[in-house]
This record gives sequence, structure tokens and C-alpha cells, in this order.
Amino acid sequence: MSEKIVSSFDGTHIYYKILGKGAPLFFIHGNSNSHDYFYQQMAFFKEHYQLILMDTRDHGRSSNNAQDLNYQDIMLDILAILKNEDLKKTSFIGFSDGANIALAFGAKYPSHCDKLILASPNMTYEQLKPSQRWMMDTAYYVTNNLLPLKKIPRVLRLAMLNIPITDRQRLTWEPPTLVVIGDHDITTPKSMLDYIQPIPNMQLEVIPRCLHSIPLLKPTIFNRLSLNFLMN
Repeated sequence: MSEKIVSSFDGTHIYYKILGKGAPLFFIHGNSNSHDYFYQQMAFFKEHYQLILMDTRDHGRSSNNAQDLNYQDIMLDILAILKNEDLKKTSFIGFSDGANIALAFGAKYPSHCDKLILASPNMTYEQLKPSQRWMMDTAYYVTNNLLPLKKIPRVLRLAMLNIPITDRQRLTWEPPTLVVIGDHDITTPKSMLDYIQPIPNMQLEVIPRCLHSIPLLKPTIFNRLSLNFLMN
């Protein structure tokens, strides 16, 4: 195992960890998490791949020199890690906001992507269930307007942004992609299926009796499903 920090385009320090040997497999955690979220995936996948586990900016051990938090900056952070490791291409596993980031990265930089596994993404803010949007709106309002905080509201704001992907990018999608959601996730299976059906090379798996945090709640099912997709 090795722990590294790379200086991104704006001087922000991005922390990441390397585990295992083999083809690269890049992990991106969700909002308000860190790379440690994937502890139930680390031991499993390091036997098959070289794992790259980042803390996205404003999370974990990574800093943020910018005034906001957005997809474009995080995608440049990922490019900085790939350059530092001399990697031209990698597969990705992302959870929640991390899945959204991986999807945005695949749209903008498909040549750097092998396969993508997106656990519990939401393609647009409106795709979230109304109860989930209410909780996010309330948390953002309180932290942004009633409390003297800067980091927390900008982190929450990232979860409220639509993924920067155009209709043309959807219809010309390249990387083979597996979307995995729970049947009681923050989006409904129908809304997810409606979104991805027109997209080539993208498929959906719905895990029964499962909420939002699939890699944490159903690690055995998620790990095996992901490994089969990566290897086939």
C-alpha cells in the first residue's frame, strides 16, 4: 500500500491511496464520505486489480483552494492522479456523488475510461425522490444561511447539481457501463431505466431489498456483480 498527495491544477492537494496489483481500478466515494467508505471493497478487489482510492476535494485528506465545488475541478483532479501514476486508461467504481462524477468523467474523457460501475447515481437533481430533495434543500439552506459555515454548504451543493452530460454525449456513449441501484434507493428503478435506455453500452441492475448505500449494505452481491462485469 502507498499513500500519495498530488497537487492539482489550482494547487489543491488531492490525497489518494494505492492498493494491490494488476489493471487499474479507480474508486470515487460519495458526498461527505472519504475513500474509507469502500473498506468492504478494498480487500476483495485488491486481489484482482491495482486500486486507486481518492479523497475528492473538500473531502477526507484532500483540500480545496477554490471557492466552490464542481464537477469540472474534480475531473481535473482525477486527470492529475492519472498523470501522476502514468495511466492512460482505467476502470471506475463510483458511489452516489462519486458515481455522478465517474459518469461526467466518462462523458468528457471517454478515452481515459475502460469500464464504469455506477452505484446509486442520480443523473439530475429532479430524478431524486421528493423526500430526498426536501432533505437536501433543507440541509443546504440551514448550513448556508443560518450557520457560519463555508465547506459544508458547498459540499452539499455538489449533490444538487445536474451531471454535465449532453444529449449528444448520451447517444454516443462509449465506455461499457453498469448502473447498480437498490429497489428502495434515492431514485426509482423506473426513472433510472427511463434515463439509461437510450444510452448505448449501459445496463441497469436493481438490487432487491436494498436502500441507497449498496457497497456498504450489500457488499458481497455488489462485489461479485462488479467483478463479473469488469472481467467479462
